[in-house]
Amino acid sequence: MLVVLVLSTLVSATPSMAAVAELPDPLAGPGVDDLKRSHEKKIARAWRELTDGNLTDSRKRINKVRTSAAADLVRLQILLIEENPEASARLEGFCSEHPSYAAAWLTLSLAAELAGNEALALSAARRGNSLWPSSPMAARAEDLYGTWVDGRIAEADDLLVSGQPDDAITTLEAALALDPERDDIALEIAEILVGMDDLETAEAILTEIGGRPAAIFQRARIAEIRSQWQNAMELYAVLPEGYPGREDSMKRVQTRWRLTLLPAYARTAMSSTELTRGQLAVVIASSQPRLKTLPGGSVPVMSDIVDEPGQREIITVVRLGIMRADRRGHVFRPNEIVDAETAAKAVDRARVLLGLPPCPWCPDLNVVGSDCHSISNPADGDAVVRAMLDSTTGADQ
Repeated sequence: MLVVLVLSTLVSATPSMAAVAELPDPLAGPGVDDLKRSHEKKIARAWRELTDGNLTDSRKRINKVRTSAAADLVRLQILLIEENPEASARLEGFCSEHPSYAAAWLTLSLAAELAGNEALALSAARRGNSLWPSSPMAARAEDLYGTWVDGRIAEADDLLVSGQPDDAITTLEAALALDPERDDIALEIAEILVGMDDLETAEAILTEIGGRPAAIFQRARIAEIRSQWQNAMELYAVLPEGYPGREDSMKRVQTRWRLTLLPAYARTAMSSTELTRGQLAVVIASSQPRLKTLPGGSVPVMSDIVDEPGQREIITVVRLGIMRADRRGHVFRPNEIVDAETAAKAVDRARVLLGLPPCPWCPDLNVVGSDCHSISNPADGDAVVRAMLDSTTGADQ
């Protein structure tokens, strides 16, 4: 047991060799005080012992050297290698006292990184690199930024692909904290939040971003989701001509706005959370009026639709084969509740007749996806309208 304890103590006392390898020479670069040759030699020897991993001899030697900025930096570097929790704070104060000492800033960057303070590590690296652009650590700020900002953006994309939007947002927020001016990161967070139906948080982020076209586009999407058609049209209209998705979106919103002028029974069907067969017929035929002009087959007798307000729409979908009637029983069963699968199949039949590709459905119709359509079970009217109006092959609506 004693042997294990001794070995454990030795391992924990081992200096961080990665940090040792990166330590900047305290006598090199801008900001070094003018020193006597004998003083420089003592500091240089103490630093070599430090970088060789001989902390004991390095400390003994540097403690015999009279105080100077370079000697004090070696003392602080020893604290860093020993992973002393005070190293970062003491180096930060030291850099404030010696603002032109490049090696001190680069040492602070290492200490802050070991302490988990990414913002300080990055800012200190930038300061050190600007003071000493030809140093062996000249790419440190760029490398840290690449790992902590650009690397996290790529990581977030992978998390999204694997279905982990919450983790993707957390990762992007860490990147944005290091570069608050990166509107593209904030925009990606907002886009994910829209896909997660957290519209209020997304809208706050987009409003802060301001007038970037991508932010306006997302705000218009939110207005669409909230059925605020007039607001959505105004936002899409602000976008520059030729902006991807602008024209299709404006047509879609204008169509949705016109749907608000439909008879009450059609508007009721479109807002229903439990579509009946009769309402599904009304939603499909009303959302794409062109269906009523297409040629079709004969219409069977359906004795149970005589008093239905959507009789004409039911006749249209049956005539075109989008939905089927019971020809033997001469009924349509307009009051029967429709499930998601039945609604999806009817939508796809209607889209094919209109010359549109089948709707990009989510693998699980009841699960919302960022680039596919979903329908609740029982089917809901708004989801059917969205699917009928999607003129693309897979764009998120």
